[in-house]
Amino acid sequence: KWRGTVLQMVLVPVLASMSLTVTTDILAHAFSEADWSLFGVPPAEDALISQLRGLATLWEYQLTLTIFVLTFFTQQAYAHYRSVYFCARAIQGRINDVCLLLAVGATRGEVEGATSTYSDDGAALVTLCARLIRLCHTFFWATTPTTSDGVGDGGLVDGDGPTDLEPSERVQAGPELLSPQGLRSLVAAGQLTANERTALLKTGLPPSQYWCVLLEWVGQYALEGVDHAALRDSPGFEERLLRELTQIRAEMFSIGDFQAGRMPLAYVQLVQVLVDSLVIIAPVALYAKLGALSIPLCGLLTLFFKGLLELSKSFLDPFGNEGFPGQNIRVDVLVSELNFGAQSRWSAAGAVLPERDRDGPRPLDTVLEYCSAWPDDPGCEADAVAATGDG
Repeated sequence: KWRGTVLQMVLVPVLASMSLTVTTDILAHAFSEADWSLFGVPPAEDALISQLRGLATLWEYQLTLTIFVLTFFTQQAYAHYRSVYFCARAIQGRINDVCLLLAVGATRGEVEGATSTYSDDGAALVTLCARLIRLCHTFFWATTPTTSDGVGDGGLVDGDGPTDLEPSERVQAGPELLSPQGLRSLVAAGQLTANERTALLKTGLPPSQYWCVLLEWVGQYALEGVDHAALRDSPGFEERLLRELTQIRAEMFSIGDFQAGRMPLAYVQLVQVLVDSLVIIAPVALYAKLGALSIPLCGLLTLFFKGLLELSKSFLDPFGNEGFPGQNIRVDVLVSELNFGAQSRWSAAGAVLPERDRDGPRPLDTVLEYCSAWPDDPGCEADAVAATGDG
């Protein structure tokens, strides 16, 4: 794999560093009074080489400082990336919790045979709240600048196709989705009602706050469902549901907080200057001790130090807006995963509730029911004979 690797990030600096070392070798042979073999070590008594050895001592001091600072910088950058990632996953988890609570708390209808289903009011409430909270999640990520919105993703400058576009040429899908025209398209797609679209526009809030409106609607409809017996009335249930909704709000606000306070710019600039100066001085500083062998060594040093720096900066940009697209958190995947869970997993799981059997599962019932569901299983006939005792 090439795309998204450290080598892809720093290939140009590595080649530039090795080229600078080659130039140093040529100039040293040209201006030095002594002669040495192509891969030999330059003589220490030569005037030019002795001056370069003094620079090597200074470079070693900077090497120690750079290792310490860059190691700490990388740790902090990766901690930021993990915080944003797990916060995004926590948003998914809390929304799934809300959908689970609604499915569990919805009132049940009449028993049909050996199973029961939602009541009419309960089914309508579960469907309504699941749809609104899915849209809330989508609208939230639509307000977050990202390079992986799932629309025109082939236009990323990631080297995976001929349709790559420059970042300035890409159109963000989020603002388009939240515009009046985008809301009208959602109405046409059956994801939003005309009344809901009108209500969103009448709030007077900017489109970036539409997700807040939808989140509050979910809470209001849920409490209304308790009052109208669409949800079971329980103080513990209401408290837990409201707690999950406020937790969703807190996690969503945390994404913006992480982005705003990721790292002071002066600190990033200092590390950048420290690493760049170390890599630039390395070809001259190491030549006095290694000669031509410093050519591959400088390439490796550039790969490691510049690679760690660029990787750290990509960690500070988890959504790929400023760094490398190959390192970003895929928002389109987060949305599609949540859409499946909120729309079908919990509502479908709670739609059918089997009647409790006081005796528990019985082998005969289990075998016969399995074979009736899977008649093509070659082991069914033998199992059924063994369960019934018919020989």
